[in-house]
Amino acid sequence: MKCKVILTFYRSCCFSLGMFLFFGLILISCSKEEGNWTAVHQKSEYIYGVWHSTTSKKAQQAVLTVGENIKKSSTLLEQSAATGNIVQTTVSPEDLLPSAKELAGWVQSRAPSTYEGKTLYRDRASSPDLFYAYGFERQAEVEYETPQFGSKPLILLEIFDMGTPENAFGIYNFHTYPQMKFEWIGSKAMLSGNYLRFSKGKYFIQIESYELATGIREGMVTLAKIIAAGIKDSASEPQILALLPSSNKISGTVKLFPSNWVLSQIYSTLPIAIPELTDTALGISARYRENTQSTNWMDAQIVFIIRFADTSTAESAYTLYRDSVAKETGTFEAATRGAILINEGSAP
Repeated sequence: MKCKVILTFYRSCCFSLGMFLFFGLILISCSKEEGNWTAVHQKSEYIYGVWHSTTSKKAQQAVLTVGENIKKSSTLLEQSAATGNIVQTTVSPEDLLPSAKELAGWVQSRAPSTYEGKTLYRDRASSPDLFYAYGFERQAEVEYETPQFGSKPLILLEIFDMGTPENAFGIYNFHTYPQMKFEWIGSKAMLSGNYLRFSKGKYFIQIESYELATGIREGMVTLAKIIAAGIKDSASEPQILALLPSSNKISGTVKLFPSNWVLSQIYSTLPIAIPELTDTALGISARYRENTQSTNWMDAQIVFIIRFADTSTAESAYTLYRDSVAKETGTFEAATRGAILINEGSAP
């Protein structure tokens, strides 16, 4: 009996050692694969890829998925490019400001004012740089009050003409993040702190409450619904969003960026070398969960797509990017179908 116990213990130890070695090899293999991977490719008028992927395999798979989406959607995107900037509502922002007749219980506490061109926020501390980057053209604003809360200014309504639906959608999405509260107004009205924001057509609407109260919040929502009804454009999203992978995309992380400066405002950490956007380019990005059980969306990989005016412009931008990568990292790999593949963590 004693010998049997010893033999069983011996076998158990051998099995445990074997499993230890087996899993050790797996961990060593994974450690060689894991890192901070960038993959970038160019196809027709697009440069697209991945930033901050944990493995080269996942980075390459995302690139392949976007490439297939571009191939399948080329005809639809051409049609969208021809009609995407057509808007149905073209009135000035001040003509969309609700009056006392439309808004029961609330009245304008002062006459509306406007900003146009390079005059935005010239008399206040707020920076207009983000609005200019997204194509700002004209703004109208007014404050509202109600006897229910002491007849003092409590709501500031701002309506921005951003020139195109893509610009309006872009500055709206600049403010979104996962697990936000929404109202179904426009492209969905975002509720965050003292603000309600949404876009529809070429307009971006920002409503600020000076105090937090249920009645004031209800007034903001009512204002938003009246404005949205006055804008006859559909609340559809830009067609370029269809090129992003749909699987594991984190809600609230889609971003549109018209310049490298805006891109740097969206993400605090980016690779040293990134493609340079031209004046007519438009970029889109979103974060994707690599581990479905991960809760930290800030660490999730980023899939991006940049649309240039034509194929030759995209090819030139891609050549400049390859040269920049070679200068900054010294070397890079050619991944699936010729994409640039870099482990940013190993770059000097």
